[in-house]
Amino acid sequence: MMKFQDRKKLHLTNFEYKGSAHIYFITVCTADRQPLFLDKKLAKVLEDEIEFRREKKEIKIFCYCVMPDHLHILLSLTDDYQKSLQDWVSSFKRYTAKIAKEEQNIKPLWQRNFFDHIVRTEESIPDFVQYILNNPVRKGIVANWEEYPFNKMLDSLPL
Repeated sequence: MMKFQDRKKLHLTNFEYKGSAHIYFITVCTADRQPLFLDKKLAKVLEDEIEFRREKKEIKIFCYCVMPDHLHILLSLTDDYQKSLQDWVSSFKRYTAKIAKEEQNIKPLWQRNFFDHIVRTEESIPDFVQYILNNPVRKGIVANWEEYPFNKMLDSLPL
């Protein structure tokens, strides 16, 4: 009988990913790391959905960056959002994948999982912001993060 290798756990097993008490650094990658978000219309779909969910008061978005093959977000859930971080990411991925399939026949859009890091100290928040906003600079896409059209700072940082 063939034995399958256990999947690597990406999330903490005894941590409740709910409520507004924590800030999360999320990375979501495209399927096979394809540079799908070089298409500005598709990158705009992600931005619009992030803004929509922010306006619905599901999340606070401190900053994000849509790179050609992945998305970084620094966020916290709101107390109004009664579901988990995994639920939020799944819903976001499901909706954006539906739009990508309908409008551009892209399937699949996303890798199966996502990566999260729980920001543990207020002192490290600026480091995460710098990392996210400067991602296009590190990759040689632009010389200054402010030149990149698909990264933004939105909500005030909790410092």
